[in-house]
Amino acid sequence: MSVPISHTAHQPAPSGATALKSLLYPLSPDQFRAEYWQRRPVHLTGWPDRLAGVFDRAALRRVLARQHEVGLSVRVSGDREGDHGAASAHVLVEATDVAEHVRAGTSLCVDPVDRADPRLAALATSFQNGLGHVGPVSVKCYYSTPGYGFNTHLDAQVVTTLQIEGTKRWRISRQPGVPHPRDNAFLDTSGEIRYVGRTPRSLRPWETPPVDRDRFVEVVLRPGDVLCLPAGTWHEAKAVGEASLALNFSFAPVDVLGLLLTRIRARLRDDESWRTGIPAGRAADGYLATRLRDLARELHTLALDPTVTSGLLGERDEATLDAVRSEPAAAVHAAALAKGAALTGRRVQCVLGVADARKSADWYARVIGSEIVSTIPEFGWVEVSTAVPGMTLGLTEMPTTVANRGAVLDFEVDDLERVRGVLAANGVAVTEPATEIAGVARVLAARDLDGNQLMFFEPHTNRSDT
Repeated sequence: MSVPISHTAHQPAPSGATALKSLLYPLSPDQFRAEYWQRRPVHLTGWPDRLAGVFDRAALRRVLARQHEVGLSVRVSGDREGDHGAASAHVLVEATDVAEHVRAGTSLCVDPVDRADPRLAALATSFQNGLGHVGPVSVKCYYSTPGYGFNTHLDAQVVTTLQIEGTKRWRISRQPGVPHPRDNAFLDTSGEIRYVGRTPRSLRPWETPPVDRDRFVEVVLRPGDVLCLPAGTWHEAKAVGEASLALNFSFAPVDVLGLLLTRIRARLRDDESWRTGIPAGRAADGYLATRLRDLARELHTLALDPTVTSGLLGERDEATLDAVRSEPAAAVHAAALAKGAALTGRRVQCVLGVADARKSADWYARVIGSEIVSTIPEFGWVEVSTAVPGMTLGLTEMPTTVANRGAVLDFEVDDLERVRGVLAANGVAVTEPATEIAGVARVLAARDLDGNQLMFFEPHTNRSDT
């Protein structure tokens, strides 16, 4: 027997129900976990007052007023009904400019609103504890004017939408299109799967299965409705008839391998035999074989220790979760810069690889008086000002395994092919094609006469065909 997507509450939840039980009613938390959580979508409807008092437009205005105080990302998207295009880039804006974008038509995303609203933070914690979710929970707010929303995409987290005001029409896949993806992705105009900040050559076969949009189902969310989608579920959503206000609770997974490696590294890093490096000559094979046996013993010891699992879960927020991607780091730099453009006109940015972008931004604030210009949490990116007009620093998080974190000059241009010609005329032939970051930018990597790395990027907003 097939499991239904929609469940209707014909009456309010019983008096005294917890926040989680009220959210999931008429399902019980156990039924939700067993039949839907991380398995298939579920739509809960029929109770208009389910979310009364949780959030409203006045609360959104209060949140926007705290943008810089608490470090909120405020972004807009131009996706709209009937454009049939790829999901567009989210453009960072100032809260003071939101009204202008809303008048023109847009979908607004404020993230994370729980940082500015203690009630939402408490609610997120309540849902997290009630579900027993191991991993971070954050809350976004979406305000979409009529006809606007987001084109077809998937998220790498479980996303639960609470419809506060207005009506929104969703089209969703019946099950995850890419189970437990590593990154967010969208369909481009040709129907190909494109991952944010990833080049096609970096993708594994399991990340690009066929997509049949004709098999998507339509779900209409009205005030009080809840829609929970497992990670990797294809979906698109547009406001219908009037503006839509919704909250999105994002349940991110923990990098289990990274968590275990952090514990193993902590146990072995002070052992001299692990610090010596691989010896020269034929002894290398024997050295590595010994290290593998040592590693196996450590894993066996951890597996037999009953206190380890609780200790690991306690440390999960402290673990170093590597975000290693196969494509050149400079492509990520350019994607972040194009998505987070906060300055007008041509500009140059000095991109620096760092371990913690926010911590580095604070350091530069103390040392040279920098101020944050823009942030893109998805990329681990913070852009900060300098005392030099037109020059900013781009701080981009890179894994500790990357040896060269030196500076890269990143130039915004109008025409990459003209840049290629100018480079060739000046002694630098660039034969590699430009890297296409769908919906964001085209990027050209080059080096000067002395081998110093340069980047040139052409935002898609500069192109006549977009």
